[in-house]
Amino acid sequence: MAFRNLRERTVAETKPIPFKDSLKATKGNWPWVILVVSFVIFWVAQADRNGVSVYYAKYYLGNEQLTSVFNGLQVVGVIANICIPFIVKVTNKTMTMIIGLIIGALGQAMMGFVGNNFALIVTGWIIGILGGGTAIAMPFAMLADTVDYGEWKTGIRAAGFLTAVGSAFCIQLGSGFGAFIPSKIMAAAGFVANKTQSASALASIHFCFIWLPIIIYAVVGAIMCFYFKYEKMEPAIKAELAARHAKNGQTD
Repeated sequence: MAFRNLRERTVAETKPIPFKDSLKATKGNWPWVILVVSFVIFWVAQADRNGVSVYYAKYYLGNEQLTSVFNGLQVVGVIANICIPFIVKVTNKTMTMIIGLIIGALGQAMMGFVGNNFALIVTGWIIGILGGGTAIAMPFAMLADTVDYGEWKTGIRAAGFLTAVGSAFCIQLGSGFGAFIPSKIMAAAGFVANKTQSASALASIHFCFIWLPIIIYAVVGAIMCFYFKYEKMEPAIKAELAARHAKNGQTD
């Protein structure tokens, strides 16, 4: 359905960019650096949140079946994805991501204060999904702008390299740390699988599931505040690149 009516109207010959030249496109490309760092850290929270939900449901809430509810409700994130274009029109891309982080943090905090109330826990989880679903989509939308910035800054358009590192690499790296960090925190607190957990182990599960994502969301939001000035530069950068391309086309 996505590609059925797709037609290529402009056919352009492109040459592969050597790896060393692709690396040059990162030099001074601060918006790309901000996005990469933010996305890696963000995925630590996402992997932690999803991974520890199993332990939170089983040991902290005493309801292992709640894990399947947590997993099934992930589909709610589609609603957040649909709403993103409307939010961006009212604010901008950077603020949309920060709003998503705030909503996600509120959902997390809600789960931390409602005890074992099943309905309110699920409500908080859904709010967290809506916030996370908003924040998680924005770096993908913003990476194209960092490609433009890299070309504007260095003259090299390394779209493949910048996008691959800014998406797949960030997800893999962040997810790895998102599984490693909570496991170490829980182990240090005395967690032992399939056993009755001590008070300190339960507290570590609660911290990793509720508060660690909130802390990480706050860090990501603070980092993204540095992106505002680069987003303001985008119209001028796009106009200058268009002028360069037109001039190069005339020269050719």
